[in-house]
Amino acid sequence: GFDAADFPLWIINLAEDTWKVRIEKALEASEETGMHFEICHLPFHNPEDFPSFCVKMHNAIDAAAMLGVDYAVLHPNTTTLPMTEYDETEQYDAVMRQLAPFAEHAAKVNVKLALENMRLVPAHFPVHRYCQEPEELCRVADALGIGVCWDFGHANIGGIRQSEALAYIGSRLKVIHVNDNNGIGDDHIAPFMGTIDWADAMRGLSQIGFDGLFNFEVICENIPASLREKFAHYLVECAGAMMKY
Repeated sequence: GFDAADFPLWIINLAEDTWKVRIEKALEASEETGMHFEICHLPFHNPEDFPSFCVKMHNAIDAAAMLGVDYAVLHPNTTTLPMTEYDETEQYDAVMRQLAPFAEHAAKVNVKLALENMRLVPAHFPVHRYCQEPEELCRVADALGIGVCWDFGHANIGGIRQSEALAYIGSRLKVIHVNDNNGIGDDHIAPFMGTIDWADAMRGLSQIGFDGLFNFEVICENIPASLREKFAHYLVECAGAMMKY
């Protein structure tokens, strides 16, 4: 039931010279299995070593070009802040300074980008994280001339109604991250095992005519080898059930 894959570029040490060999081996495996890479995820920001992160990001964008993906997903440089410290203009400016060079590089090597909505870290006092809301996400994406990636799990943690957010995003939506949680942690569990209203979420996708990859982003490395095929079948059946909404 799976016909494409999302390549997690952050698992490769993109600071080493051997990263191209790793990508070439992945492409060989893709040819052998017939499972092509349609999406990839660029590295996450490391605030402790930003120069090194920039090197990794530029190499990751080149790796995305080698993989021939339709879209490479990236994160904005944001964090959950108390409302007493939060300034929307400052956050927007910081994100644009960080992402503009990456968007320019991606355009040069013909890699299309999709900016992902961020998850809030819940607290006992008012907080906000820039790009958790669809309006903020789209403002940055439009300014950079790139698409949007919508992570249903991230939105659930922020208490965002999925269908309303997707209606706002509209044709900007290029990638989805399908995973569930209980509204507190970014658990990346399979659909129907958390609290997401999937009927509402799928209605939102249908109303904007989304026809991209139904892309699961779930944790499965701890599943015993004897159960992985059954788990894969469950995900396929999940997708079938969700398409009926």
